Amino acid sequence: MRKAFGSVAVAFGAVAAFAVPANAAITSHLTVSMVAVSDGYTESVTLDCEPTGGTHPDAEAACKDLINANGDFRRIPPEFAACPTYYLPVTASVKGTWHGVPVSTSARYTNGACAKVETGGHVFHF
Repeated sequence: MRKAFGSVAVAFGAVAAFAVPANAAITSHLTVSMVAVSDGYTESVTLDCEPTGGTHPDAEAACKDLINANGDFRRIPPEFAACPTYYLPVTASVKGTWHGVPVSTSARYTNGACAKVETGGHVFHF
């Protein structure tokens, strides 16, 4: 009987070591990209939210916008600025994990400047 109890205690200890506390934050890790439709030229950065990090030059503001839009850049209100009228289409995308859930979202814009303006001015500002 003593041996069986010891095995249960060891097994429980191993499970407890891998358990994640209920209040642990689940971070978001994203790759934010803009691809020129005409030639495939790609610009991309990484963006981590909660805690903020990555190679995005304005990670704090980009994360704030994404948090307010529940991770969907298409739901961010446009920046109060003019969108230039030249036509050089880009596909803007966000891929990775948002609060532990896989995400892959993209949208096409008239040009890179419009992608920035139409998504609040921060997420695609790099």
